[in-house]
Amino acid sequence: MRLPILLGLVTALIPGCGDDEGAAPVDAPPDRPPPRVIPGGGIGDGPIDGVANVYVIDDASRMPISGATVRVGTVDGTTDASGLFVAEGVTGPQTVIVKAGAHRSDMWIGANGTNMTFNLEPATEAVPAAANLAGTVDLSAITLATNHLKVAQVIYSQLDDLGDPANEIATPNDTHVCFVAGAGSCSFTIKTRTGKVALLAAIYDRDTKGTTPPDDDTSTLIGWAVKTGLTVTGGVDQTGITLTPIDVGMLGTVTVDFGSPPSGHTTVGAIIGVELGTDGVFQIPLFRTPTEPTLLVPRLAAFAGSSYRLTAIATTGSTATSAESIVLRRKLTGTTLAAGTWLAAPTSTMATRTSVSWTPVSGATVHSIEFTQGTAALLNVTVFDAATTQLTVPDLVALPGGALTADVNAIGAPGLDVNSFMLDDERDKLAMVSSQPVPIN
Repeated sequence: MRLPILLGLVTALIPGCGDDEGAAPVDAPPDRPPPRVIPGGGIGDGPIDGVANVYVIDDASRMPISGATVRVGTVDGTTDASGLFVAEGVTGPQTVIVKAGAHRSDMWIGANGTNMTFNLEPATEAVPAAANLAGTVDLSAITLATNHLKVAQVIYSQLDDLGDPANEIATPNDTHVCFVAGAGSCSFTIKTRTGKVALLAAIYDRDTKGTTPPDDDTSTLIGWAVKTGLTVTGGVDQTGITLTPIDVGMLGTVTVDFGSPPSGHTTVGAIIGVELGTDGVFQIPLFRTPTEPTLLVPRLAAFAGSSYRLTAIATTGSTATSAESIVLRRKLTGTTLAAGTWLAAPTSTMATRTSVSWTPVSGATVHSIEFTQGTAALLNVTVFDAATTQLTVPDLVALPGGALTADVNAIGAPGLDVNSFMLDDERDKLAMVSSQPVPIN
């Protein structure tokens, strides 16, 4: 399941992979910090005092983007071959706008750092590289009663990037689900992302009631099987993979404590994850709710150095204009997974092609506005200035005609210093997100 988050700072806080050595520092006057690339994007090296060094890099490759248009306050220019534009004669917090070719434009309001690096995402997501993994889930030791089937549903570990298309790869014809009656194992094929991958299978006891139509069937989760340490290359299929059941002594239950979601957010649920380190994250596709908060899962002892993750979601409905609040809790080690504090969604939101206004959310570190048209990401605005409650879309990135959506977001990242941060090192601080979509016709 893809989390419905289209937030510029969120995807920046959980960035893609790549080389962070894209540009070497250049000479600067002795009283000024030299220009430098901030890995993954960010702000640093003290407040703006006469000069602002702006690097622009690509999100996927981390390589510099030359020829990008940059505006710092009222100073315009373009980036050089190293991705750098130096704005002279600027002091204090600035509105900074960056625009480059097929990338989403970014705008920071209240940015105040001598060095700033923009990590631009593509306007349209590329199709992720993938491969097919085939094998069996070993169910030979499981014996069930008459009229019962052993069913296995295989998933692959996800990247740590919320909303990354590589986490959303579908397997055609549901061949990642297999079943067997009586003795034996079942065969599966799953389409996965590339890189270091682990496979996990939920094992069910399905009671067919001895009838042919499946309408009255019931299923009970009875165990898990796993295979870790796989390396997947795009287009290179693998076969002969065996998922081995996790010993019953390594299974236990965890319980979600939903706390107090925002008022009016009546649809509430959660996904439990197992963080594996370099192998990624198992996001278990069994939605927990306040009425069914517990789940049978592998104990952390089954995976060296692992921890649990909780992603809890609360919405006001299921329409395109429903407000949403999400909490993300990482590195949990207990059997009670607490959602803790939630953020309310921004209120009094209004948006046109040229302006947006909102009422700030108490507890938010920053606010952001994401403009989209269908699947295309047009512009993301991050507001570092807590006093700002409205913005004017600059002519530099004028929005197109046709139906648009402006997602007005509040982002909670406790401990994040908005004047000095390196996004590659700050991902674990992202804890809360709320959103109010606003249609623009």
